[in-house]
Amino acid sequence: MEPRRAETASGRIRSDETPAARARRLERERRVAQRRRQTQVRAASALTVLLIVAGGTVALYRSSAFLIRRIDVTGNARVTAERVRRLADVEPGATLLRFPGRAVEKRIVADAWVASALVTRDFPDTLHIRVTERVPVALVDTGDTFWVVDRTGMVLERQSPEATSALPVVRDVAGLDPKVGRRMYTEPLRNALTALVGVSEDLRSIVRAVSAPSIDRTALITTNGVEIYVGEAKQMRTKDFIIRRFLREQKATVVFIDVRTTERPVWRGLGSGQ
Repeated sequence: MEPRRAETASGRIRSDETPAARARRLERERRVAQRRRQTQVRAASALTVLLIVAGGTVALYRSSAFLIRRIDVTGNARVTAERVRRLADVEPGATLLRFPGRAVEKRIVADAWVASALVTRDFPDTLHIRVTERVPVALVDTGDTFWVVDRTGMVLERQSPEATSALPVVRDVAGLDPKVGRRMYTEPLRNALTALVGVSEDLRSIVRAVSAPSIDRTALITTNGVEIYVGEAKQMRTKDFIIRRFLREQKATVVFIDVRTTERPVWRGLGSGQ
């Protein structure tokens, strides 16, 4: 007698298959086929939803929804909010979903006073611009004009000698070519500014000028006329401590302090042999 043979769903012929085994096999194959159809249906549904969402997103992006109606500016003190808005130059009809944020930020920092700008959205209709302004630390004297600079030497604005200012004046620096919105960079100027911001607030508050013909001859001049040679702007905390100690102990008698070598600081007083 020939063995019984049955054809499977895959087309292969199986022999010696009992009716019960064949029933179980067919049920398994039915379930596999059903799961395959369910997977295909779910995939097709997901693709349909994705296409609908993508189409809706594109339509929303191109629409006038979330139209920018207000531009808020914060963090500004020197630069007016109106100037920030002009620099931002947000085109009419721009929306919170459709505007060149990076380009707006780049246009704002073109102002010398602006160190950075951050543009964020405040739905449904407000663009928020937060600016961080540069901090002026000194006036640089170029002979006939003063230039306001920050700690990096960035020129913030031009100031006439007649204008009043509480900022210390950096003088005696050669080779400068100042221009608003550009850094003035020479080693003596860099060193002078680093020394100035490197001392304590207490000491800096009584410094009226910084003479910087060279790095080694960099000196702070106080409002009382005390000449303080600091030289290279290193170990400024140690130098600051020594300077303030001499000023505290010698009071009005001291006229000269040299801390260029912190191991052997020197001071001289009125009528003293120091």
